[in-house]
Amino acid sequence: MTGAALMQGYLERLGLAAPPPASWQGLKLLVAQHLQNIPFENLDVMAGLPGELTTAATLHKIVVRRRGGFCYELNEAFGALLAHAGFSARRIEARVWSEPKRKYGPPFDHLALVVSLPQGEFLTDVGFGDSNRTPLRFPEDSLTDVSGTYTLEQASAERWLLSRGDRPLYEMTLATQTLEAFNPMYRFHKTSPESGFSKGLICTRATQNGRITLSAERLTITEDLQRRELVGPNQESALKQYFGIVREPSC
Repeated sequence: MTGAALMQGYLERLGLAAPPPASWQGLKLLVAQHLQNIPFENLDVMAGLPGELTTAATLHKIVVRRRGGFCYELNEAFGALLAHAGFSARRIEARVWSEPKRKYGPPFDHLALVVSLPQGEFLTDVGFGDSNRTPLRFPEDSLTDVSGTYTLEQASAERWLLSRGDRPLYEMTLATQTLEAFNPMYRFHKTSPESGFSKGLICTRATQNGRITLSAERLTITEDLQRRELVGPNQESALKQYFGIVREPSC
């Protein structure tokens, strides 16, 4: 598949016929459509499938295999789509807060994006699962949406913090990073039994007014703050019906 065909296929997965203008409104539209159509999921991790962290591999997974992924895959592919649409985006590294351990993870624990627009620079992240649905502007910003109240603030001379309510989500530095710099932590999260991604199936995506999440034990659908759960769902049926995923035999 050519590069142009890949990008057209990507846009079609987002429900778009063509890229929007490289503007604030265009960025918000792309983020919203991505969160509602491309799931955050760890099916390959749970299946023990090998993978490589390259732009081509992430685009193949999302467009050709019609899958989702986790932060390194989702945000890397989205960065390529943003570039195709005329946006200026760069990778940054972040360290995710662990509530049980009461500390942040190591550097490059998370890959996020910063998009530069005439209005400023915006933290843009389609790879953190249940998180803010609109990019936040540096150096400080806040918003409330259906997922909660989010705050971006400067924590020190070189670090910024994203929080939901009174709980930290991750801290980040703003230096531009190469994709290769994320490879060690990508391999850790992909293969280590100590990685949180190896602890159990997760597949989740936003909806316009809520969220749909599949775990090994249950399917949870939240809509307009109303929550319902189905215990012991048929995973293959749920993946196909709610996420458009037909799992490969090796998954």
